[in-house]
Amino acid sequence: MVSAAHHSIDLWGPRRALSLKEARQRTALVHILRLLFTIGAVLSAGWLLGTLIESSFRERRAEPGAAGLSVTVHGPRFDGYDDNDRPYVLTAATAQRRRDEPALVDLVNPRLKDAASSTVQARTGVWNTELEVLDLEGDVVMTDAGGYTFTSQKTRMYVRENRVEGQEPLNGFGPAGEVRADSYEVLDDGNRIILKGNVWTKFTPRRKRGQ
Repeated sequence: MVSAAHHSIDLWGPRRALSLKEARQRTALVHILRLLFTIGAVLSAGWLLGTLIESSFRERRAEPGAAGLSVTVHGPRFDGYDDNDRPYVLTAATAQRRRDEPALVDLVNPRLKDAASSTVQARTGVWNTELEVLDLEGDVVMTDAGGYTFTSQKTRMYVRENRVEGQEPLNGFGPAGEVRADSYEVLDDGNRIILKGNVWTKFTPRRKRGQ
């Protein structure tokens, strides 16, 4: 009886020790698997986050307008002075500053008026706020206090210098007669006009001007 019990202890002792060793190994394996799973989850999350960031940057680069906004202003007004400290006023139906060239403003139906009550208007225009240069295009009409009207399709006005240049045909009429030319330049505050190319003039006699 004693011998049988002794053999029973000898039989189960090594197996119990082996089972404990296997359990420890199994526990260590579980910890390793958990660690690998955690590392894999972190790497996957990092890869996903990196992909989202890269995609976001690609979308921003693909949208050139994302860096700035294009705002249309209705009824804008620009006030300034020329080199002789005489005021001028530039108005328009709408104004929109260019995103790629902030100094340039696109105008619709611009109208410029100076201190001498001379006016210039057109269908469209581009106003350079730094140089104070106004490019007009489409049905340009220039009038002055003396009753003269000049029309063209394209005109550049150096507002600060009070100088005008035109490379398109000019038609003018007023109390003294009519004039036509292929190009023109207005200097000395409007006191001198240079006409070039196919110049044609027609003067009205003084006795007929009052009729």
